[in-house]
Amino acid sequence: MGKLVNSDAPNIMHLIKKDSIGAEIGVWMGNTSIEFLNQGVKELHLIDPYSVEPFKENSEMSYKKWLNKYKKLLRINPATEENFIKYYNNVYKQIVEKFKDKPQVKIFRKESNEWFNIVPDNYFDWIYIDGDHSFEGCYGDLVQSKKKIKPGGMILGDDFKWPDSTWSKPGVTKAVKQFVYENNYQKSF
Repeated sequence: MGKLVNSDAPNIMHLIKKDSIGAEIGVWMGNTSIEFLNQGVKELHLIDPYSVEPFKENSEMSYKKWLNKYKKLLRINPATEENFIKYYNNVYKQIVEKFKDKPQVKIFRKESNEWFNIVPDNYFDWIYIDGDHSFEGCYGDLVQSKKKIKPGGMILGDDFKWPDSTWSKPGVTKAVKQFVYENNYQKSF
């Protein structure tokens, strides 16, 4: 599996303080996770279902369309549910192996809404959201993250707006705008 790097992540690494407690929602191959660890974090929760299930309920794209779109990126052919399940199981095994000697890392193979139910409120210094890119998924992650960060903590994210991109994530943009408006927050880019 090749190394794919999140091009937005380097723009936020200076915000991640040494000995902070953070969470990454949407881990995929763990490359951004490594960057967080390189900042000297004390504790890092990695949350990803490594599953096709969340995409079956996406209001912005049919499941079949999702399979066809991501088969190119993930090089899965044919784009069957069984092949995607195998792919995600393999990636999860690689993540466990990649972080097995990192005691500050806690891996949660579950959807973020399940994870939010098992972690305490006001616990995290920051939460990075790059998981479910649908409006409902992203908005839910933002609302729940607000409860889980300490006063003065940060909610960070990816994919807010990619102008003229073939990989546009309109659900993320809509969710962030609504969340910022409802909470009278300020976006920072």
